[in-house]
Amino acid sequence: MRRNLSELEQRLILLLKRNSRMSIVDMASELGISRLTAKKALDSIISSGRIKKFTISIADEEKDMVLVYTDNLENIPENIILERFSLIDGSYMVILYYEDLIKLKKASIKRVEIATSRESYENMNRVENIHCDYCGKEIKDSPISVGIRGKTYYVCCPNCERDLKKRGEMIPEEDSRH
Repeated sequence: MRRNLSELEQRLILLLKRNSRMSIVDMASELGISRLTAKKALDSIISSGRIKKFTISIADEEKDMVLVYTDNLENIPENIILERFSLIDGSYMVILYYEDLIKLKKASIKRVEIATSRESYENMNRVENIHCDYCGKEIKDSPISVGIRGKTYYVCCPNCERDLKKRGEMIPEEDSRH
């Protein structure tokens, strides 16, 4: 089961979506935290596998592309695919550079559309679904933060907050360090 991202980790991811080359010092300043705290949060996100890759976007690479719709990817060389989408009907849409279209002679193509440009917009407001650390229910509103022995937990309601605090009091000190 994947752990919930802390509010700090979510804010850090939003900054990285805006500028993946931002320095740790700038991230810390923007978030109002120390450089060390920012570094630890970033290391935690990376080691958990939540960040797949850091990437850049080059202006010249954003034009003269084709959208190719196909039922299978068998005869489409992987090294020419810029993006691949698996569609709900089991087919695929791949994005290629226009000049690579000639390499699809043997591919089973349903439809091709030519794009003259591509613009990406990052949805900076998307926050992952957070689940209650006590009952497991998805938290729809603002989560309630509960600090127990130096760890932050998120709960959905005052009842879960009360019960989690009770549970935290019952855990022996040495068991809570695992």
